[in-house]
Amino acid sequence: MPLLASLACQDPAPVWLPFESRTAGIAVEFPGTPTVTVEQQLTPPAMTEVERVNLDLKSRGQLQVSSYVLLPTQGVPVESLLRIDCLAPFENSKFVAEDPRKLVLAGQEAIAVTGIAPRSASLPNGGWEEDRCTILGGRMIHLMAIGPNDAETRRDGARFLDSLRPAAP
Repeated sequence: MPLLASLACQDPAPVWLPFESRTAGIAVEFPGTPTVTVEQQLTPPAMTEVERVNLDLKSRGQLQVSSYVLLPTQGVPVESLLRIDCLAPFENSKFVAEDPRKLVLAGQEAIAVTGIAPRSASLPNGGWEEDRCTILGGRMIHLMAIGPNDAETRRDGARFLDSLRPAAP
């Protein structure tokens, strides 16, 4: 009987819900209902309106999507903009970035780079973080999964990061 009682007290598995951002023109899945904020932020080379969609999982970390209109910068290749947004090139950066890659998301061409932070005392519970920055439909889309460095966090993070799609027309 104690086993049944302990199983009854466990948190139920999260319900993954689709979320569409008409502003960003994308859809992603969250294990719950995120909050949406819009703010002005300096995104090289100008102040830009940034939409931020965030789900705080408390002790399990957080999942976030930030997006803004991509402003082309003379002489700066889009691959560099991706790396800048995913924090890869900064001195003493904790991120290890993979090479930019071209991909097709639901029939739309995109370009992406992933930055992965190794275990770090600066992350929650000595945690883990993975960021994916994608240029899709003229917007920079930055997905971030952060939380404890364990199998559950990595599994949920991968599901979230892999769920990115263009929004239905």
